[in-house]
Amino acid sequence: MRFYFKIQMKLYIITTITFIFILNSCTPNFESLSIKEADTETLLKNIEPNDKVTYWQLERVLSDSKVLFSKGEKPAEIIISNAKYDFNGFFVGCEPMFCAYRITYFENGRWGTVRTEQELKKFIDTVENVSEAFLIGKINDYMIDIKSDFGNGFIELKNGFKLNMMKYEICPESKESFTFFVTKNGTIENLKNNGFYMKSKDCIVY
Repeated sequence: MRFYFKIQMKLYIITTITFIFILNSCTPNFESLSIKEADTETLLKNIEPNDKVTYWQLERVLSDSKVLFSKGEKPAEIIISNAKYDFNGFFVGCEPMFCAYRITYFENGRWGTVRTEQELKKFIDTVENVSEAFLIGKINDYMIDIKSDFGNGFIELKNGFKLNMMKYEICPESKESFTFFVTKNGTIENLKNNGFYMKSKDCIVY
């Protein structure tokens, strides 16, 4: 009796392990962005706006405005989107200094400017690629961690992208992992908090 019981238990264990292996092999693995791919400028350069936008350029706002990238047929006359002392832009950073990004575009015969994160979301329009999906995450205050898969991962699905991103705090320094789904229309769904994967007692001081 014990002999048959042991055989049944072995068969059960083998069957369970096989099932788990098959299940895991059917589950797509997260891919990670490289350092270059995760760079904010690279993400922004990969935007695919709607077809009505015939020309657009990415600008960096510092002490003045510098064009980093342009795409499309440039109109004969271009209206400079920023006045000399206009420092309004999105994704403000470069602590302890200041910098930001801005987009100037030509659509339906008119010039437009993207100065805020919400205007950037509207400019992205339909999420067509993984760069745009990560930008939606950044617009919603999530960040990419190039040093960890907990904050840097994606799976392309039929109706959008499943992402791993993180939230970062400087005091005390910590990184908290989140997984969520970015739909084609740029909304975030199925948000899951994976917890902290890095915590420190130290504060980052600029």
